[in-house]
Amino acid sequence: MTNPCVVVDRPATLRGATAAKDVIPANIQMNDVQAAFAAVNVQGVRQYYECSDPPTQLTGLPESHFKGVAAFGDKLIFSHTNLDPIFPATNGRYLIGNVITAGDQGTIDVDEYTQHAGWCHPCGMQACGSFMAMGIQPSASGSGARVSQIQIFDIRNANSDHPIVLLGAIDRPHDGINGVAMTKEAGDNGRYIVAGVNGNTLTVYRSVDSSLLAPSCVKFVEIFQDTHFPDSGAGLALITQADGSLFLVSMNANDDGSNSLIGLYRLDCNILPPFCFPIAQKAMPIPGMSESVTLIQDYVVTLPGIGPVLSGLLKPLDKLLNSSFRWGKGLAVTSADTLKIYATDRNVLPVSKIAAIGSVKDFSVVVWTNDPLA
Repeated sequence: MTNPCVVVDRPATLRGATAAKDVIPANIQMNDVQAAFAAVNVQGVRQYYECSDPPTQLTGLPESHFKGVAAFGDKLIFSHTNLDPIFPATNGRYLIGNVITAGDQGTIDVDEYTQHAGWCHPCGMQACGSFMAMGIQPSASGSGARVSQIQIFDIRNANSDHPIVLLGAIDRPHDGINGVAMTKEAGDNGRYIVAGVNGNTLTVYRSVDSSLLAPSCVKFVEIFQDTHFPDSGAGLALITQADGSLFLVSMNANDDGSNSLIGLYRLDCNILPPFCFPIAQKAMPIPGMSESVTLIQDYVVTLPGIGPVLSGLLKPLDKLLNSSFRWGKGLAVTSADTLKIYATDRNVLPVSKIAAIGSVKDFSVVVWTNDPLA
């Protein structure tokens, strides 16, 4: 099935350098993906971000949460749903902040609306060089006349804290979308590979052209579908190995946020029939509780009168609000031998908005890596 060139709404404009020499066509190819996966340290490090402009109102917190994390250079991009039964929104959100290289505190510098209007549920995503694939639905269920899309972006603007640029989309009229991954095949003429999962159905697409910029067109062909993919609801990441092999990483957890796991698969799209073969799985323990959650809990209990009662009602939600692959998740290839894996808290909490708390830890991200120097 061939998807035509689709541009949704009016895209943002590219700011700053636009010459071809400034385009990074792909992620770094890894020398040995299986060795890198096996070497990922299960002891994660927790980092925090201040987000002075929360992506949802307080009334949207119960239904809205982080979905994906993508890394590009020294930036992290976070997708966040924007579902609010009291004050209905028209768009989802994405946040951009610097990769934290020293200490444990960073700042969100960009809080933008996704495209297009009426679709408030962005999903998983992965950057591939200067480009990014992100899933999006009109609602949490993906129901409606147009069920879901995988949108393709030029993300060079993120380097200068400006909105990313929508290039086109892969329409998915018959299924929703959850995890989304993107890589580029090896070789000068390698095509872009995009994978998307919804429930237990994994679908893989290949671009018609080796470029995603004009005069090429964002056109993808479905090349493979597996209706028995074992990681239902998972986040995804694709990695190209230096020998041309393709690998798929899943990031998954239970609905309550517990049992965060990563899985490794070998993906071969060049044989008939194509296949996705499981190789390994690893439990990724979450290191304690996010201070963003405990700070709010400690503050609520001090409220006159209702504080202890409200705190008692919120306490069972601790595990649900803590970092997990159930919420924002992503993977970045940082060198030919190293990678990083990310898991966010469920929500941005208004910690920095409450002066009495005295903290700017609005949400946290757990980072795992196989880099011994990190």
